[in-house]
Amino acid sequence: MENFVPNAWIDLRKLRTSRGWSQRKAADELGFSRAYLSAVENSKRSVSLKMMAAIIKVFRVKYEDFYAVSEQQAECSA
Repeated sequence: MENFVPNAWIDLRKLRTSRGWSQRKAADELGFSRAYLSAVENSKRSVSLKMMAAIIKVFRVKYEDFYAVSEQQAECSA
């Protein structure tokens, strides 16, 4: 069973497109299916711990970046 990270969010599409990568290329680099990547990008699936670790490694972002954006979203919707 996969563990999911509550309230974690990062603009995966922005990270991917900033490198000029297709969903297929990003999925291959991250080690996930293109369908799962698409679902995460479209907020249909949550980010798993395994995917979070892959995003941190591949895109060289910090763990805190997942929550900084979540807090900004919460402030905007309040």
